[in-house]
Amino acid sequence: MFALISDLHSNVPALEAVFEKIDALGVEDVRCLGDIVGYGAEPERCLDMVRSRCKFSLRGNHDWGMFSALDEFNSLAREALVWTRKRLKPGLNPLRWGRWRYLKNLPERVYDEGDLFVHASPRDPIREYVLKSDGFLNPEKLEDLFARFEGRCFLGHTHQPGFTGEDLRFHPAVGDEAQLKLPDGKAMINVGSVGQPRDGDPRACFCVVRGDTVTYHRVPYDIEKAQHLILQAGLSPFLAERLERGR
Repeated sequence: MFALISDLHSNVPALEAVFEKIDALGVEDVRCLGDIVGYGAEPERCLDMVRSRCKFSLRGNHDWGMFSALDEFNSLAREALVWTRKRLKPGLNPLRWGRWRYLKNLPERVYDEGDLFVHASPRDPIREYVLKSDGFLNPEKLEDLFARFEGRCFLGHTHQPGFTGEDLRFHPAVGDEAQLKLPDGKAMINVGSVGQPRDGDPRACFCVVRGDTVTYHRVPYDIEKAQHLILQAGLSPFLAERLERGR
């Protein structure tokens, strides 16, 4: 049994609520699928919490963007990443250097007991979106992705919780504690987003994997506090406003 979190985006109020729920469930093995930083106002605390609590974390596209050109990011993401770089730039501070090295050295993929863990997709673990519409709009893409792994692939990036099976259909996770039984064969399982849900439910999302069952938990958190921190930091008001809509 293990818990999966992803797309935290420097949202500490959401991450604190999720870890409190994970502790209440008695789950000790926690794994992070990336995008620790970006958009939100507390990258330092978010990184410290992941480093101290997670068995591993992966490199998301926003984590990668901390050390790369920002041409492919939209203007809001670029603005937030430039701001985050300034906040995390280590200088002569040993604690800052620890965070900086951790973020820079995040792996792109992890294999564990037959499962593949990536941020984005089996083909491009950092940037490619596996969309819920791919099954009918781009089936060849999904067939290629399924050919690149065996068993189960856990991912994030789209912020849309649910799984896609070899039938190429997306099965969404809806509700407070949605339980999805994975099919025999291969599946790509999206764990949703802790820090910036985009499925219309503003509550933080994470999942717990027990055998072939994935249980998605929706966790209320202090959205107003997260919004206040974003505005106080001088980041775009849109990044604060979208949190209450889950979009």
